[in-house]
Amino acid sequence: MTVLIRIAAGLFVAAHGLVHLLYVIPKQDDPSFPFTLDESWLLPAAARRSSGLVLVAATVAAFALLGLAVWGVPGLSGAWPLIAIVAAALSLGLLVAFWSSHLFVGIGIDLALVAAALIRPEWVEKIVG
Repeated sequence: MTVLIRIAAGLFVAAHGLVHLLYVIPKQDDPSFPFTLDESWLLPAAARRSSGLVLVAATVAAFALLGLAVWGVPGLSGAWPLIAIVAAALSLGLLVAFWSSHLFVGIGIDLALVAAALIRPEWVEKIVG
């Protein structure tokens, strides 16, 4: 059972990272589409696209590494708390810089990952450790 949970957890964090790729697709006709690098309350217009693309790439890569760490890949599995914090920080940076009220679920996932990495409850250690 632990193996299935580990596989599911690894897929979940990898999928969370892949969702950030929605920022690189063209803006949809739907005005409520939250994933756009064209609008930021934090970054000037000249820096939005390039900064956003760097954050997207780094976030996707970090969550892919986290997924591998959760699956127990040697060299990564012991570093999962650090990888989780870095991945969540990158994601939070992207979500905050290009904020839309529809992105609150992503913020919750990132904060839960940081909490799990810092607190490291026993049930998390059974799955990841």
